[in-house]
Amino acid sequence: MKIILIKIGIFILNIIYFFIKLFPINKNKVTFISRQSNEVSLDFTMIAKELKQQNENIKIVFLCKKLGTSFNEKLKYCFHMVKQMYNIATSKVVILDSYCIPVCVLKQKKKLVVIQIWHALGSLKKFGYSSLDKKDGRNSKLAKVMKMHRNYTYILTSSNLSKKFFKEAFNARDEQMLVMNLPRVDFLKSEKEQEKMKLRFTGVYPETNNKKQNILYCPTNRKGQKIPLENIVKDIPLDKYNFIAKLHDGTEVIYVKGKKIEKTSNFTGMELLHVADYIITDYSAIVYEAAITQKPIYFYTYDYEEYQINRGTYIDYMGEMPGAICKDFKEIMKMIEENQYDKEKEKNFCQKYVENIEENATKKLAELVLNNVKN
Repeated sequence: MKIILIKIGIFILNIIYFFIKLFPINKNKVTFISRQSNEVSLDFTMIAKELKQQNENIKIVFLCKKLGTSFNEKLKYCFHMVKQMYNIATSKVVILDSYCIPVCVLKQKKKLVVIQIWHALGSLKKFGYSSLDKKDGRNSKLAKVMKMHRNYTYILTSSNLSKKFFKEAFNARDEQMLVMNLPRVDFLKSEKEQEKMKLRFTGVYPETNNKKQNILYCPTNRKGQKIPLENIVKDIPLDKYNFIAKLHDGTEVIYVKGKKIEKTSNFTGMELLHVADYIITDYSAIVYEAAITQKPIYFYTYDYEEYQINRGTYIDYMGEMPGAICKDFKEIMKMIEENQYDKEKEKNFCQKYVENIEENATKKLAELVLNNVKN
């Protein structure tokens, strides 16, 4: 019944879109669409700024809105999709960092160029078509009806090795795949941005300006599962370290003040990588961004066997991760205290999965966009 209702909905959307497509294309218009957050992302901001610098006539539109779970939120998102439809129909280029319903399910104008930059440099955990019908993956029948990841002109990935993973996840063709870094690479390489972010962080949390080192914990999303933060915090000597956790929902930062856990949304994961002295993650693709910073990375995998069954990873996790893999958080703290870390392994990992790191990623991506605007 659900599939039938979705098919009827898509049919109605295509009828509405038929008339919306009668509006002319603005040949200088670039629309950015995301449902990762209600805020404009770092990558979107950096691309748009570079586009304006290279061509002041470019018209930029941002449409960033999360798809909520309540009935009212879903209803509001339906109206937001109409806004998306108008801007897609009147744009020369659309840039996405996630799945977009109107882009994929509707019949697009032949001249439309859609660039999927995704919201991570590479992929560690399996997603999209790679995880269909797994516990933490998508339903294959629903994915077929929703035409998951259709109508993309280009799909970006950070290396030739990651290209085969993204090709599988997006069920894409070779000619769609481009090895090209995201603007965040330029941000993470910048010492100026690092100093700026440290000052901003201590401005918001002045008590962290105490010569203690910052431990950043960035776990991946576990659907319906609670991250055991209380168990982690009790194993950290808070007299020596500041503890910050960035959860995967894109909004929540947790900072431990004394023994009190406070929640805030002041900083993104990329910004916190500049603040961190040590980075702890698990199966999150943030490992690729973390490797760029060349800061010590550790892996807290208390549910490794279960995760491999429910989701799985693309690479040989135990063999390739650029840091110690531990099921007990106490082991990680011991390694941090003893400064046990293989810098060379992390450097090799970064070179393998994030190619051409020395290039200006923002400029290169903006040039791709502008070339498609001109053509």
